Amino acid sequence: MKLKSITGLLALSLTTPAFADVTVDITGATAFRAAALDTIKARYVASGAAFQFAHDQAAGSFNGATRAIFKGTFPGVSGVTTIRTSFNGSVEGIKALVDSPASDPTYYTDIPGNLVTAAAVGGGETHTSTGGFAKTTAASQSEIAFSDVSKNSTPYASASLQPSSATCGVVVFTMLTNEGSPITNVTAQQFRALAAAGFQPLSMFTGNASDTTNVFLTGRNDGSGTRTTYMAETGVGITTEIKQYVTVDSSSTALEAIQLVPAGGVNDSDLSTAGIQLPTGSDIKAYVDGGQTVTQLVANASTVWSQDTDGNGGYSSGSTLRTDMGKTGASGVTVFDAAGADAFGAPVRADLVTWLSLNDAVTARGNGAILCAYNGVKLDGIAASGSTMSVADKAKVTNGLYTAWGYQQMYRRGDITTGDAVTVYNGIKTNIASNLAAAGIPTTDMAVVRSFDGGTVAP
Repeated sequence: MKLKSITGLLALSLTTPAFADVTVDITGATAFRAAALDTIKARYVASGAAFQFAHDQAAGSFNGATRAIFKGTFPGVSGVTTIRTSFNGSVEGIKALVDSPASDPTYYTDIPGNLVTAAAVGGGETHTSTGGFAKTTAASQSEIAFSDVSKNSTPYASASLQPSSATCGVVVFTMLTNEGSPITNVTAQQFRALAAAGFQPLSMFTGNASDTTNVFLTGRNDGSGTRTTYMAETGVGITTEIKQYVTVDSSSTALEAIQLVPAGGVNDSDLSTAGIQLPTGSDIKAYVDGGQTVTQLVANASTVWSQDTDGNGGYSSGSTLRTDMGKTGASGVTVFDAAGADAFGAPVRADLVTWLSLNDAVTARGNGAILCAYNGVKLDGIAASGSTMSVADKAKVTNGLYTAWGYQQMYRRGDITTGDAVTVYNGIKTNIASNLAAAGIPTTDMAVVRSFDGGTVAP
């Protein structure tokens, strides 16, 4: 728990007693951020008092935010409670709890009072498109982290975290292919072949010998619980080194260039042979040049298992990956090897395969991506439309037919056993089941269990 001065709170016009502020920082799984943010907001609403929140997305899209901040009255906590969130991946989240200050995530440090003056309950939303929104960030050790996987599936298995039973739900995933791809099903066997080589002929997925173009594997880096889950579930092995590609050049609707992730991540020199000039910086996601969006994922190197080798990295954000999956590779894509050389000598068709949480997959589907069956079983309803699983889809998961899922964990730092941070933790964990939406299922609804990440599913 972090205590801050009351100075400046009066500018927020909040009708609260003069208690010291309480700030709780939350990091971890991007796959579960919608459920986490919806639940945090609902707890402030439940207090019956006015509160404000700000985030880095467009207005009305707060539950997709990478960074967000809430200020107001949290049930059970005296005074003004500030909750700051910074979602950067499950394994990175656990790392942030046990490896401070080296792994402290960055959080927004303030919201200008003139932008958070709404008096109505639930009012005062601010976002980055609002003029004057302060995006000042500061590193901070987190109190709480969400993770798609158990700490036993990370390098921090021996770390002391609270509580002993941290499961707060089930997070559901799907295999996904990009817009225009003919792929409808991906098996664990096919995925293992992709992971080993980075690409395989399309015929392996369609059964048609004339499909001689290639399918490329894309996905998250090893700081991600999504990555850990697909490595475990498909039998690749959590720490097995693999080959993945990331987009390095694209228009708004089409892939232009992809690259086998080089050790250290994609950088300027890797792309120089293509004439792609990128700005410098440690956190550049994209910029517009001549009508094309050129994406540089400098944070896509392997980060937590000391396996920063060519191909083993991947996207640091599920939101960036889902954007790229909504683009077609049918019109010709330049494929670079890890050294930045054109691997095929000319643009080729490039279909992509990856694995995403249902929340991210639904967003990608809205842009043209295709939700695939996994091992022949498909969540038909959500693959076609809507943002939540149908009764039939949910039954496939809860009864064991569909196994692309894992337990969502909600951890606290090991030294936090009492106090306001525990009250915030309990308030979120107790109420999150009602806000799981597309991504998850309450554990109480499951008729099957698994003993560890990727383990056998059985009653």
